[in-house]
Amino acid sequence: MPNAQDSPATVITILNVGSTGSGKTNGFLTLPGKKFMYIFDPNALATLRGHDVDYELFIPERLDLDAVTLKALNRDKFSTPPEPKTYITFEDHLESGMDNGFFDQYDVIGLDSITTFQAVVLDRILWLNKRTGEHPTIADNVATVNTAIRVFRTLITPNKMIYVTGHVDYKQEDEKEGGKMRNVMYFLGGLRKRLPVLFSEVWLSYGEPDRQDKMHYYVRTQQDRYNPYLRCSSRFINPIEDVTVDWDKPLEGQGIGGLLERTTIAEGG
Repeated sequence: MPNAQDSPATVITILNVGSTGSGKTNGFLTLPGKKFMYIFDPNALATLRGHDVDYELFIPERLDLDAVTLKALNRDKFSTPPEPKTYITFEDHLESGMDNGFFDQYDVIGLDSITTFQAVVLDRILWLNKRTGEHPTIADNVATVNTAIRVFRTLITPNKMIYVTGHVDYKQEDEKEGGKMRNVMYFLGGLRKRLPVLFSEVWLSYGEPDRQDKMHYYVRTQQDRYNPYLRCSSRFINPIEDVTVDWDKPLEGQGIGGLLERTTIAEGG
């Protein structure tokens, strides 16, 4: 019978959420080893440009631009959008990569970001349901969540470090959940509850200026009243860690990458 005293160290999987410009994509660059990223957010490429990162870019095609009221029958009829194929192109790359050993060459696999990825999945679901251009129904959203969960369950199966980004919105929760002001992950409802359980680390990135208006970047790694979904797998990581980097030095080993290296040493790895 296995005993936890003898269990090997688990591979770190990070879900790093935060507002736009909070340093989430920069954190990926600090991780050690050869890197590959799935890019669904076109702004991520501007951050990665000039760095040694292999990537595949999945940007949505031309979409249905017709104005649609909440009454489904009231809409313009100018747009003739093509079949949305961004998701199935990504699906083919991920599945073939799992089968042919594509990911074996990498130490870190990233996806930026869930926020834009879920929109790509939803585009495909609406097409399959013959509802392209219409407002999503509960059934459309549930199908999108289930598809996305299967993707991330697949993504974390290789013995690789996984780094996924997402966005948050500071707002009042539904009255049924207490109506408190919190950072709410900007995902479809089911994803907010089901996705964090797949990751060993769920952190919040944010930036704050010092007295000289120089920006410093931090990750909150443990829960507080505003972020009840956070989790951290190591007792050697503080609730708040400064992950600001010096751009005049090599990025690997700084920021989040440096934090993980120090943690590995502290744990005897």
